[in-house]
Amino acid sequence: MGHSWVDLEYTEPDSAVSELDVDMEEIVGGLYFGHNYRINSFMLGFEADAGFGDLSEGADDSSPNTYSAFDVNWDAHVRARAGYVYNTTLFYVAGGLALAEVDVDDVDPNYGEDNAAHLGWTFGAGIEQRITEHLTARVEYLYDNYGSESYAIEEAGSGSYQADVELKTHSARIGLAYSF
Repeated sequence: MGHSWVDLEYTEPDSAVSELDVDMEEIVGGLYFGHNYRINSFMLGFEADAGFGDLSEGADDSSPNTYSAFDVNWDAHVRARAGYVYNTTLFYVAGGLALAEVDVDDVDPNYGEDNAAHLGWTFGAGIEQRITEHLTARVEYLYDNYGSESYAIEEAGSGSYQADVELKTHSARIGLAYSF
């Protein structure tokens, strides 16, 4: 569970009026799993996670672009972790691949929507505390840069127009893990 802040930059290459810089934030949730290998006071491992939430922004009637709405449907990470163990506390850094699915919707009548998966990179750091032999708690920060993807928004009877989305997120997360 955590909180994500999204910076979404929207452009239409054929229209300078349609540019938007959208900021979204929301509480998010998810699941993670991984494996760690301890060497004395050092830890190496890998981790995968999937997250979901209601990261969305409706069309804004006060901007020059009054028709574009956005949803970040889900995100996922596969990353390596490395850290230092002091007593029952792990201090770690993590980095790897980040993936997110985004919907772009033209809410005007006779227009459609498109979605795309953004593949990028992630980097973060955190602290993990062993609570019992099998239970640990953590707090962490992640920065994700998903790069830019192109979208083809359908226009009824006349083809489609191109839109580009660049996506970056910041997340502060807490979690509980059970070790087998």
